[in-house]
Parts: sequence; structure tokens; C-alpha cells
Amino acid sequence: DLSVKLGTDAMGEEKWANECAACGKWNGAIAQRMENNDIRCSVDFYRDWRRKMWERNAYDAIFPLVGCVRNEPTTIFEVAEYYEEEASDMLWEVSGSLRGWKAITLMFGFEERLFGIAENLGSGKECKIDETMFPFVYGNRVFSDSPMVNEYLWYARDNFGILQNVELSPKKPNSGKSIMRKGNLRADG
Repeated sequence: DLSVKLGTDAMGEEKWANECAACGKWNGAIAQRMENNDIRCSVDFYRDWRRKMWERNAYDAIFPLVGCVRNEPTTIFEVAEYYEEEASDMLWEVSGSLRGWKAITLMFGFEERLFGIAENLGSGKECKIDETMFPFVYGNRVFSDSPMVNEYLWYARDNFGILQNVELSPKKPNSGKSIMRKGNLRADG
């Protein structure tokens, strides 16, 4: 069970992240089997299940990418602790791409859940990108059209020799403007 308890919400109910999820015709049976083996599993409608899967994909793509472009070995925990702003900006950019390309809006609090997972489970996991898994993690327009993800992938290739055998999206010309977000554009205020 890799679920992470994040505390309680305003209503006094426990908040969880990274829990298994089941949907579809046999969702109850699947959830029951998981819970019989002490694995927390939620039963969700397809739309919510899909949101959770994209949330996890964003976690698997962003945190290792931000950490692998450092001069010293960096863990997922250290990315959450020391490079929060970079990871957060990239997560919000990917969230916007999901709305545009997949008509998916991540559920409120996704950033807190992803950082909670990184802080609780990432202390021993060194950031690295596996070239064989690249098409499955980054091979979607949600990531390839993200200017920050694109810039970090090219930076990893050019400066660290990572991803030499992978076809990346073309480099986007730098307009001279910073890619950092200005102002408060987040839905949660």
C-alpha cells in the first residue's frame, strides 16, 4: 500500500493521496480484493479515476525531471523540499495542457497531494529518467507541448547527456521572456 495520509480536511475527514482506484463494472470486487490485502482502494466513476491516473502521470513526469537536471544527485523528496516553485509551476502548466488537450481538470488540491507523496515516499528515490519508459511518461502532447517540460528535457539532454536516444519535441525558440508565471493565476486563489 503506497497511499499517504495527508491529515484531515475542514470537515474532519482524512485526506489521502496515491491510493489505488477502481472503476468500471467490477470496481467493487477489485476494491474488495485490494482491501483484503491491506491496500487502500477507492471506488470511482470513470472521470474521477481518469483524473487520478493523470495526476499520478504528472507526478511521475515532473518530479524526476526537475531533480535530474541538478549537478548533485537529488531525490524526489529533495525536489519537493527545495525545488517546490519549479515543480509547482510545471505542474500547473501541465494541468492547463490537460484541460486543453484531454478536457480533464485535475481535482482541487492536486498540488498538495503530489507534494505529500513526494515528501512521504521520495526520500530514498533518486531522480532519474528511464529512456525506455520515456514514451509512456512523456509521449503525450500534454507534456510535449508544455514549454517548461520541453525546456527541461532539452536542458537534460544538452547539459547532462540524458535522453540521447530519445526523439524530443523540437526546441521552442526562447522569446527572451521568462517562462515563470507572473501573478496569481491559480484556481485555488
